[in-house]
Amino acid sequence: MNSNRPVLVTTDGSAHSHRVLPHAALLATALGTRVALLQVIEEDDPARLETELHGTLSRLGIDGDVLVRTAHEDEDVAPAILRIATETDAVVLALDSRGHGALRHVLHGSVTLDLLKDAGLPLLVSGPNLDPPPARAEPYRIVVTNDGSPAAEAVLHALSPLLAPGRFEVTLLRIHEHEPGGEDNAAALAACERELARARELLPASLPVTTLVRDIPLMAGVDTAIIEEAQELNAHAIAMSTQGVSASRHVIIGSMATTMLGRSPLPLLLARADV
Repeated sequence: MNSNRPVLVTTDGSAHSHRVLPHAALLATALGTRVALLQVIEEDDPARLETELHGTLSRLGIDGDVLVRTAHEDEDVAPAILRIATETDAVVLALDSRGHGALRHVLHGSVTLDLLKDAGLPLLVSGPNLDPPPARAEPYRIVVTNDGSPAAEAVLHALSPLLAPGRFEVTLLRIHEHEPGGEDNAAALAACERELARARELLPASLPVTTLVRDIPLMAGVDTAIIEEAQELNAHAIAMSTQGVSASRHVIIGSMATTMLGRSPLPLLLARADV
């Protein structure tokens, strides 16, 4: 169990930033731990903020802890959050992300981007289309997307030590886009199944894991297929790896993860791939 390692939820005090809290609480329950609601401040009234944050947890019916911490001199918010995550030995870092551009790449604010770039632990991130979580807590169902690449294994390595049998169920999902009339479609589907079987070996043998290949026409919408499967499976979260840093310091978290974060009614569990 992870009883001494909180799910650390960051907030700026706004109602919008609290949307991820009920989802983080369900994940914390499955992990056998508690939520810790964190607000990083520069200069303010810590006692007043602590009272407000306790009120937020109470209003949402969440049994958790409250942390109000001051950033060090010349320390930006993201490094402060990561420092506190290390100090508290957080098991997962959770936050709500917002804001998007007109083009297909979504920029979710410098704090979120810096956390994605530098965090050494999984991030539970919610986007603008987040739905309320299901009422049930266990088993916590995760749909893990896998495209067969080495980068896709990052999220499996990150989650594997955390997933206790009886508390979690995992579906490894591969979306296969076939070309109309493709003669090698059956062979490609078989290859997808073999790749998922190899990926399954990265998770604990005792963990309930199913593998699923969904075959869709080329250009039919991979993101839509992932979301549909996750909803049909009554999943709590969709997990995937992210990668890439641009020269301008903004993290390009991959077109699929970007699109999913902008569209998904479920939070995403993200882990950085160092490849």
